[in-house]
Amino acid sequence: MTEPKKLSKKTDAAIEALKRQRLRWVTGISQVGVKIDERKYHETVDRIMKDEIERQMIIGAIRDGGPLTIRELSQATDIPPNQILRHVIALRKVGEISEAGEKGDEYLYTIP
Repeated sequence: MTEPKKLSKKTDAAIEALKRQRLRWVTGISQVGVKIDERKYHETVDRIMKDEIERQMIIGAIRDGGPLTIRELSQATDIPPNQILRHVIALRKVGEISEAGEKGDEYLYTIP
């Protein structure tokens, strides 16, 4: 995938990530007067944003390429397979993706 195409996909994923409740919830905490460590707050927001962007990249790859394995998702998103697995578990838990059969010795994932 070309660099401009990768950047475009990452930008689209970032836009979708900003719509997600987890990031809004964390950023909303600082607006209601709760005292938190500023450094820890920024580290948490950065980590959540990174996770949400990667999850949206995974969802986009599945949407664009049909059911995909963890290995295929890793190739499509340039996210390491161990991180893909962590995101797949989270996305399955909230019903964003589901298993769609098997391909070789790997499960396929799709959008329900």
